[in-house]
Amino acid sequence: MTLSIFEILADDHIVQRRLCQALESVADRLPVLPAADEISWLCKAIRRVTSTHFGRAERLFAELPLGHRPGPAFLSALREMHQFDRMHGEDLASELWWSLSPGAARDVGKLSYMLRCFFDGCRRAIALKESGIEIARRGLIPG
Repeated sequence: MTLSIFEILADDHIVQRRLCQALESVADRLPVLPAADEISWLCKAIRRVTSTHFGRAERLFAELPLGHRPGPAFLSALREMHQFDRMHGEDLASELWWSLSPGAARDVGKLSYMLRCFFDGCRRAIALKESGIEIARRGLIPG
């Protein structure tokens, strides 16, 4: 049994929301930083979401039948959101890894900002994709 586009995206959104919640928890605990194993998990999750989930969502929406696909403005906005989120994710993962360096000077304000940029952006992209799913479903569901 293969998953539908809606099930694939819903599963990806569960993973993305879990990551956003974890990052928000890190931001709420600052200036205390997570342990190395948590930072490792966060960095891997950020990379998986930005390298796999984002591209998959863009591809799945673009491959929908023309009459069921959100319009070009939607696809363009989604790509742009994902580009910003990829950039923020890369910067955040680098900053988190760097924070593990012995004697690293930590700028808590900078890290807090970076965390919030990523999880806020990721949540906005999820909301956009969910609106796109509704557009597609209306076209795919009779009546």
